[in-house]
Amino acid sequence: MRRTLTFILCMLFGVFAAQAQDRIYFIDSQVVNAVVDEVGHDLVYYRLYENQNGPVYSTPVADISKIIYHEGHEQNFLAGSIFNEDLLKNAGGQTGTMRFVNGKLYIGSRTYYGAQQAEYVVFNMYGDDYFMARQRRGWGHTLTWLGASMFSLATLAAAINLELEPGMALLMGAGAVGMGAGIPLICSGNKIMKGIAADYNSRIASSRQPELTFGPCRSGVGLALNF
Repeated sequence: MRRTLTFILCMLFGVFAAQAQDRIYFIDSQVVNAVVDEVGHDLVYYRLYENQNGPVYSTPVADISKIIYHEGHEQNFLAGSIFNEDLLKNAGGQTGTMRFVNGKLYIGSRTYYGAQQAEYVVFNMYGDDYFMARQRRGWGHTLTWLGASMFSLATLAAAINLELEPGMALLMGAGAVGMGAGIPLICSGNKIMKGIAADYNSRIASSRQPELTFGPCRSGVGLALNF
């Protein structure tokens, strides 16, 4: 039983370690496996994934093409692909309302363009807060997933053996702790995201005046009141 418990724990924490790896893509085609600590306005701070207790490196944002974070989120840095007139037009304009929906921020419309526009704005206006929110949500989802997996495995093992051995009780307790720690982190990250959206709307989007536009729509052409 001890060997089984050790194997399960190693497998779960191995998955956790694999998910913690970020990938930084530089404009010269170099790719670095890293743990990103902070994305600032001008610099990105990171540690090498192979030496996470080592020194913290910094590199100009202008030298980076994109970062793919361990939870799957992709952040692009090339100005031409993030912020241009076509993107503004498709997203509804820079002064469109920002919304937080299903873990993502949008400006103007809940589309790919709206998400890219929101990402550009929040990383430039709320970089530290946005990074903290994403970090908390990432840790929260990871801890919740690990906790739920451990709790489910322990429950299944106890049901099969028709008794709760000490090892399974420990695994079940660890799973409950993981879920108990993960859910508040997700809620905290969501709260920061909603606060960013509310602040942006009160400071910028509220200054937008209603306007009546005429143009193509799904059924042909028509009038649209934007406010």
